Amino acid sequence: MKKTLLFAMAALLVSCGMNTSKEALINKVAEVPTEAVETAVKATTERDGYTFNTSFRKDENGQCDAIVLTCQKGEKSQQFVIELIWPKGMDFLGGAGNVEEEDINFDGIPDVLLYIGSFSIDSPLEYYAAFVWDEAGQSFKEVEGYTGIPNPIIDAKNKVIISKYMDLSDNVIEEVYGWVGGELVPITDGSEEGE
Repeated sequence: MKKTLLFAMAALLVSCGMNTSKEALINKVAEVPTEAVETAVKATTERDGYTFNTSFRKDENGQCDAIVLTCQKGEKSQQFVIELIWPKGMDFLGGAGNVEEEDINFDGIPDVLLYIGSFSIDSPLEYYAAFVWDEAGQSFKEVEGYTGIPNPIIDAKNKVIISKYMDLSDNVIEEVYGWVGGELVPITDGSEEGE
């Protein structure tokens, strides 16, 4: 469905005689009506005042197999369980469980990034879980698929998430994700460049 939407958008751009290069698609996704951003920022939000705590769930072998994030404000609480790609010993978690507040969907309201760790032997691939503030529900919502994006970089200027990493053949892979209809979707499938 998401890829169909992206291809439909590209077809629409072609039919209108517009450039469908990667840059053109990024610019199209980055076009967010100013009034929508202003409305979100001016809205009476319950987002302020949240605290975030993490804990680690262990499997039967004593390995950490999930990180539990608790978002708390007064009596209101939400809990998310993020399964790890593979279990790790507590000594190898590094900074896993660290929480950052950053606007990842570019609506002017801070969201939450949870560092879940590095899961690579050859090259460093770091992964995060992401939770956007849902103004309508006055709660956090997990961003589907974000945990599968290696090395995500938030590009606020272009309003996209960029993933850049090397594959096993030392090719540089770059994938770009943008927000369409409140969902994070791939804008590019990745390109390979020999190093």
